[in-house]
Amino acid sequence: MQEISLLNSVIGPVMRGPSSSHCAAPYMMAKLARELSCSNGEVLQKAIVRFDPRGSFAPVYQAQSSDENFAAGFAGAALTDADYRDILPRVMRGEGFLFSVEITELENNNHPNRVDLELTVVATDGTERSDLYAGASVGGGMFYIDAMNNEPVFLTGKTASVFVWGEGVGDLADDIAARLTVNGNMLLGTAIDPKYSRCEISLQALPDAKVIAVLRAQDGIDAVWFAEAAQYPVCATDDLFSTSDAVMGVAMEHGGSLAEAGLVLEAKRLGLSHAATRDLFRERCELMLRVVAEGFDAKPEDNVMRFLTLRARKVRDANLPGGLGGAVLQDAIAGALSAMERDSNRGLVCAAPTAGSAGVVPGTLYGLIRHGIDLDGATDALQVMALVGAVFAARGTFAAECGGCSVETGASAAMAAAGVAQAFGGDPKQCFDAASMCLMNTLGLVCDPVGGDVEIPCHARNVAGVSHAFSSAMAILAGFDAVLGYDELVDQTVKIGAMMHPDLRCTARGGCAATKTALRMVEAVSHSPG
Repeated sequence: MQEISLLNSVIGPVMRGPSSSHCAAPYMMAKLARELSCSNGEVLQKAIVRFDPRGSFAPVYQAQSSDENFAAGFAGAALTDADYRDILPRVMRGEGFLFSVEITELENNNHPNRVDLELTVVATDGTERSDLYAGASVGGGMFYIDAMNNEPVFLTGKTASVFVWGEGVGDLADDIAARLTVNGNMLLGTAIDPKYSRCEISLQALPDAKVIAVLRAQDGIDAVWFAEAAQYPVCATDDLFSTSDAVMGVAMEHGGSLAEAGLVLEAKRLGLSHAATRDLFRERCELMLRVVAEGFDAKPEDNVMRFLTLRARKVRDANLPGGLGGAVLQDAIAGALSAMERDSNRGLVCAAPTAGSAGVVPGTLYGLIRHGIDLDGATDALQVMALVGAVFAARGTFAAECGGCSVETGASAAMAAAGVAQAFGGDPKQCFDAASMCLMNTLGLVCDPVGGDVEIPCHARNVAGVSHAFSSAMAILAGFDAVLGYDELVDQTVKIGAMMHPDLRCTARGGCAATKTALRMVEAVSHSPG
């Protein structure tokens, strides 16, 4: 079973904050837990987030705004809410509900991004209840919740979910599923757990509230909990992206177009028409370009970065010596910086595939659009970028906590290189060869954010990722042979990442973060009046 979606997992999710692992997933996990616990009119009174001291959340959750995103998710806020960033200060004061973060040893700590959530709610009859959830963020905004009140579950937010408890509920599961799948709603799965007298119905969308109310009132039903999908619902779990040969085979079936292969496979994954899926890709492309534009328009007084100032517009408008780089590359680099400045300032951005690498793909698209590639061509390039990233996700991870920066800016550079090759007429093999060049040159790239902030060296790494993408595509289109296959290089990227010392994997304890200058900078901002 495979749930990787190009729009959900590779050029998404849309999010706020500098880290997809530490921002996007926390928001979605908290929102999902809140919906489940408050399914029957309960009111949230208190939410506690627990991190293990040995995990990656503990040292960076404030710098990377994990607490802000957990709080917003628990509040049920929309990412577009104007007061999104005001929610954490309010709930820390106890307004709306009590919120706290605890650093304590977790019983299950099998992943660096492991987290426990405890929600205290008050039911409509005035009784108080505490619900416990456990799960992990696994990179690129993807997550799972694998325990709910000590009952095993596996929630990824990729479907709408309805849980029903009651003696003998397993015998009623088919009837329940039939009643929930009305008006064309798609049934995506039914799971029965006799031990807990529970069945779980996975759907494309939640049915009307009246349908849920009738189910809740049925004899033999003790409780009903439900939650909407956190992202676009995944309607097919076929293995679509595990090898580059397989996706290139799909391209050959569709006129040799890797862009068309991406469209076909994502339409299948989401259960949508090709036209509807193409519209979503175009919207995502336009969003990325809008993020870049917003970054260029940002005002210095609105900058909340701790170490960097706004430089994207200056880089774009610089009059560089003739023969140095070129206008396309200069614009792409500036676009990448612009997106990262929005990212670090908690603006709405798109993880591509992560927030720490959220500048490479938009910057590349901006450079293409500024120099002869139209929106349709840029959208085709984005579909290829997403498809190449999906093969990476299927074989590895986007979590820097597991693989260092090689699985973030390394992966995004590979994606962008394939998109550049596509934009300038490259065939499917050339697109993957351009991606291979990027991966072979980023093996072992560490993740070492100064002070835990996604600023230094992250913005510089996005600049390098864009440069890497264009140079790799140029070399391949000019006739260079990458020799080593993309799949093998993904596998080696993951293997080498696992060999890295934990201090080099997003803990702010090694690499650039451990230089004397970095330590002095962190000390200075830690003791500043603000």
